[in-house]
Amino acid sequence: MKNPGETRPVLAPWANGGIWLRGDGPSGLAAPLSVADLAAAHPLWAADVARLAPWREVVVADAADPAAGTWFAACGDAGQVSTPVVVVGACDSSLDVGWALSAAGCLPPFASVLAVTQRQGRGQLRRGWESPPGNLYAALAWPADPGNLGAMAPVLAGYGLAEALTARGFPALVKWPNDVLLDDRKVGGILVEDRDGRALAGIGLNCASAPDAARLRRDHAAEAGALAMFGELPGLVTLWAGLVQSVQTCYRQCVTASGCGECSRLVAPRVAWLGREVVVRESGCDAFQARIVGLAEDGGLRLRRVGRGPGPELTLHCGSISLL
Repeated sequence: MKNPGETRPVLAPWANGGIWLRGDGPSGLAAPLSVADLAAAHPLWAADVARLAPWREVVVADAADPAAGTWFAACGDAGQVSTPVVVVGACDSSLDVGWALSAAGCLPPFASVLAVTQRQGRGQLRRGWESPPGNLYAALAWPADPGNLGAMAPVLAGYGLAEALTARGFPALVKWPNDVLLDDRKVGGILVEDRDGRALAGIGLNCASAPDAARLRRDHAAEAGALAMFGELPGLVTLWAGLVQSVQTCYRQCVTASGCGECSRLVAPRVAWLGREVVVRESGCDAFQARIVGLAEDGGLRLRRVGRGPGPELTLHCGSISLL
């Protein structure tokens, strides 16, 4: 299944892209992961272990290198992706591993970390994110953009995910600001973190399973769902590589768009509940009802209050929405 180990002291073994498994946990942040371990984790991982074979063992022997240790590289044609994907064993959070690699200069834009499972996955407002094997728990290195394009990162990431899922037969929408919906069920969430001029997008996607309704918080905005409820899935690495490619494409479209207004118009068709009435909750304010009008140039949600006659349009930048 693998060739004899080789020694290659480079800054990061995935410098030229590809799909990599971390054989020994990076700096104690994640459990060791072999090719056999990944295949045993869940059938959706096993499908890709076979498809991406053969696997090659690579040893980075330089102890001063932040990527030092044992790695397994996918050598099949399907494993040749331009943006590196690093797969790790059980960890507190894929974001924690991502930040460690990013701080060491080992995670260029749109490179990503996938965790088989997480012990302390985090969502919006630091809420816990259930992380059983069979779902995707990713940390995606995001370009550190100034201004409105940077502020729109959660929406842009959601837009790219929704576009890719729709192309695969899963008609997804972005529930502002950071959820992915399928048939009004939440199948994914996005959390963007910024540190020292760098940004990572934490992305959780329910593929094989979703939390039981009884485990959702009382004020949840949408029922939980999983992609497997709506159709057949490829292996998780295959799915993720396609999603990342779509996110990159959508990001570049927005970069080349003539201003943030054009970018917002590009994303708007994927905004969930457009034209529908929702309940709006802002911190420290009473909830109110409004109709979703569209997306503002800075990524805020354009709303118009209802129930008091036609009123002025307002833009929501921080808060939550749910259907009536």
